[in-house]
Amino acid sequence: TDFQVPAAGGDIYRCFVVPTSLPKDVYISGIECQPGNRRVVHHMVAYVDTRGEARKKDAAEPGPGYTCFTGPGVEIHGYLGAWAPGRQPDQLEDGMGRSLPRNADVIVQVHYHPDGKAEVDRTRIGLRFSRTPIRQILHRFAALNQDMKLPFGESNTEIQAAWPVPVDLVAHAVLPHMHLLGKDMLMTVTFPDGRTQDLIKIDWDFNWQYTYYFEKPLELPKGSVVKVVAHYDNSADNPRRPKEMKPEEVRWGEATTDEMCIGFILVTKKGQDLTRPGEKDELMDIFKAQIDDYRNKRDEANRKRAKSARSEGIGRTETR
Repeated sequence: TDFQVPAAGGDIYRCFVVPTSLPKDVYISGIECQPGNRRVVHHMVAYVDTRGEARKKDAAEPGPGYTCFTGPGVEIHGYLGAWAPGRQPDQLEDGMGRSLPRNADVIVQVHYHPDGKAEVDRTRIGLRFSRTPIRQILHRFAALNQDMKLPFGESNTEIQAAWPVPVDLVAHAVLPHMHLLGKDMLMTVTFPDGRTQDLIKIDWDFNWQYTYYFEKPLELPKGSVVKVVAHYDNSADNPRRPKEMKPEEVRWGEATTDEMCIGFILVTKKGQDLTRPGEKDELMDIFKAQIDDYRNKRDEANRKRAKSARSEGIGRTETR
């Protein structure tokens, strides 16, 4: 289905619902998200909905999909994959997959950034179903900092984040994520015995958001801490800073001209073997808990922003 992107206005987040009508639970061993119009598609993320909640939102709103600026707006039951500039398709190792339950819907959240003229987008996703038994489910967790603040005029602001490893895991890949003001990112892990190991160190390029797989999987014992150190340039001299951005502090947010500090890490549970009778995916509950924590902090930040905006408006009115 084509989606019409207007010439002007703020960023658009649209969620499109793809029913699968699957007769049984399956596993996905590969996924490719294909933006139809890269001039306006900022990124996209594919989630799983097992309760049909996204369908209801879609039906209640005219046109294809529904508005979902701060997330799908429903309880998600898994992450399938994503696309951003430079991102390659996900092709998982043999015996590894992502879960897609019977009759589940796939929610594709697309972030559009108008480019000054009316555009049309038809984004697609491709799923590869595993033909071999799946022993482990690959999950995505993150070290992130939603309290980040980048003062205007500062060319090298440092932001840190950390994620404590809750159970024994095996890390397979990392994916740094920042927006336009990002300069560089270092991801490390500190083990329970105090040893530290670099995971990745890169100069940031918004147009090259790659997933970096390790040559050999790395064991992360419970109690390890994944850490992120990132630097940002919010000065007028930054050539990547859009001209339309106001000369002001930049904080965490969903818009392209907001910022983010995220170090994603792709992991499996150590020793997991779903071919064993009674074996369950224990990481799903931990994944949901991190998503809930992210939403709660995001919603609280949005409330504070709205309150601050109202206060500033009242102040300006009173001084007239």
